[in-house]
This record gives sequence, C-alpha cells and structure tokens, in this order.
Amino acid sequence: MTTSPRQIQRRVPVTQPRAISSSWNLLLAAGLAIFALVPAATPQSADWQTGMWRDPQVRYLLADLTGGGKTELYRKYATEERDPDSREAMRLWDAGVQVINMAEFERKWVTNRFGKDGRVFRVVFRGTDRTILGNEVILSNDGELPQGHLRLALLDLTLGMSPDSLRKEGPPNPVTVEALRRFAAGCRVSNSQQFERKDGRLVFRGSGHPADPALVRLNSDVPWPEVNVRYFMTDIALGGSLEFYRQAAQSAHEMGCLEAVRRTEEGYKITNLSDFERKQVNGQTLITRKGSNDRISGRMVTLSSD
Repeated sequence: MTTSPRQIQRRVPVTQPRAISSSWNLLLAAGLAIFALVPAATPQSADWQTGMWRDPQVRYLLADLTGGGKTELYRKYATEERDPDSREAMRLWDAGVQVINMAEFERKWVTNRFGKDGRVFRVVFRGTDRTILGNEVILSNDGELPQGHLRLALLDLTLGMSPDSLRKEGPPNPVTVEALRRFAAGCRVSNSQQFERKDGRLVFRGSGHPADPALVRLNSDVPWPEVNVRYFMTDIALGGSLEFYRQAAQSAHEMGCLEAVRRTEEGYKITNLSDFERKQVNGQTLITRKGSNDRISGRMVTLSSD
C-alpha cells in the first residue's frame, strides 16, 4: 500500500520491500508506533491514489487482517488516504473472502536493523522469520473467474476496444463485469505491444498465433505502482538519497522503493530528466516540471527501457 500524498506514511504490512520517498513517518500497524526516518518530506507520484490495486499487496493485507491486523486501520487507509490496495482488500474482506492457507503463516516481530528498536512487524511463514510474498496467499475466491478469459478481455480493452463494445459482445457475465471494473480502476495489459487484434481475433503481433492468456501480463501482477517507481527514480537521479530508499524498502516493507533502487543500480536511465527539477515547495521536497511548482506524475517519466 502507499499512503498520503502529503508525505509517505506507511504501515508495516505490505508484501515485500516496497516504495517510499524522501521523508515520512512510518506507521507500524502492529503497535501503531510512529517514528521519523529523515527530516525532509518527498511525496509520491501525484496520481498514485487513482491507480490500480496490486494483487500481491491485496493478498498480503488479507493475510495480515486474517492474522489479527486491525480492520479499522485498513479501513482508514482505504477511505481517508484512498489507498488502492487497502480499498480492494477491505472490499474482499467485507465480502467474506478468506485466506485458505493462513495456518502456514503467523504475524510477528522480526529483527530488522532499520526498524524501530531493531525490529519490524511482518507476516511470515510459521516458525520462520521469512516474510511471505503476496502470491503465496491462497484466497477462497481463487478460481471463481476464469483468469484466461479475464486477461483476454482486458487485453481487448487495452488494445482499444471500448467498454461499450465489450458490453455488447454478449449478455452480461461475471468475466465481462470484472474486466470492466478492473479496467475502470486502471488495470491494463503491460505487454500489450506483443499482441494485436486481427480479423476479429486477438493474436501475437507478427506471427498471427492466437494470444495465449498465460503470457498476458497485467500492471496489477507486480507489487508496486509503476508511477511511484518512476517518481522515486527521478528523485534519486536529481539528488535524492539512494540509501534512504534502500532503508525505506527494508524498514517499511516497501516494494516500490526496492524496485527504484534495483533499476537505478542496474543502470536504467531517465531519458527526459532535463524536464524536471527537485525543489522545496511549501515545506515539501517535490519533483516538478522545470518552472512549475506542481508535483509530477510518474507517467511523465520516460526510461531507457521503454
């Protein structure tokens, strides 16, 4: 999950080290203890709250709730902070979705040199200190919808089919309803360039072979919001501390931070870096377009890997 647009405030439970920015307060869901990491505050991408939830994160949050996490805390993140992961987790929680394999996990304090008093709260495999991955959580609604059909419907929408056209393709069915819900929430096929619609069929570009839904990747499959990763990379490239993001990844369990550090260290370049600047605006460290005081969206950042 991600937090406030003012400055990143996060709870402990999230799937793996994820993303945070310049300065923020960590809200530990276990004890609700708050501690400051660094003095300056850098928000997240301007539009992080409007993005698609991440399935691995949602599953982790449901495991945390099942193990005794505070529902009122997640409800607050969902409503007041408009966090996409918390909103979806609470929707499923309220619908009665259960974690089938919760007996394999437990919530506990684990040693972490970046945490308060040298420890952090995590959902781990029972009897170990290994933090679980969201994709290791099995939910009671898994298999209710055929994922292949769902991914192909989302591919159709990503390639340009209008929602109205999808609705008219046949009588309402659960797959269409769910595909439209996710598309409206920002779900997109992240490798859509590998496919095309040809003669009324979804096929691999160039070969004409039928599109294989197992090879259709969604932006909700990864445990970080891409807009934040790009925003954090820009912050680092313009003078933000790489070590801060590395520490945030470990202490706050922030995957976006970890991904931003990984890409930076592996040599990913921001090809339009000259369009941006890092500066103080009303007491916050922001990444803005040059000559503007408005925080940018990570969607404005282009990478050498694009």
